[in-house]
Amino acid sequence: MPGQLAPFARQLEIRPATADLPLAGGERAELLAWVRFTDGRPLDAGAVVTLTDVLPPALYALWRSPRPVPSAELTVHFTDAVDESAGDGWSLVRIRTDHAGAGWAVDDSTVWAADGRLLALGRQSRVVRGERP
Repeated sequence: MPGQLAPFARQLEIRPATADLPLAGGERAELLAWVRFTDGRPLDAGAVVTLTDVLPPALYALWRSPRPVPSAELTVHFTDAVDESAGDGWSLVRIRTDHAGAGWAVDDSTVWAADGRLLALGRQSRVVRGERP
């Protein structure tokens, strides 16, 4: 993503894990990437919540130009792996949209530790606004 669209991303290293990329006009509303914090912080509950919302809206995988897609609600469900010290370093993060219409979308995100343990599931409803002129 261009830095001006997501300035907080400067605190992260993000490496796509598939050929699906934001604003690439793909065929499915899904993004998958390896992500880690540049400051090496541990994957505690606060960090994992951030990771559930770190990737662009999954609809960005379908589009070629950005548009506002603000979150209206976000719910995060943790697994016991967060309590068992997930460590630090890389996490695999997936976000996908299975339903969008009438100005709304529902994104589901999943965060895994590098060793494959599921850390959290996130679901958010988003308002989908029109393209900017």
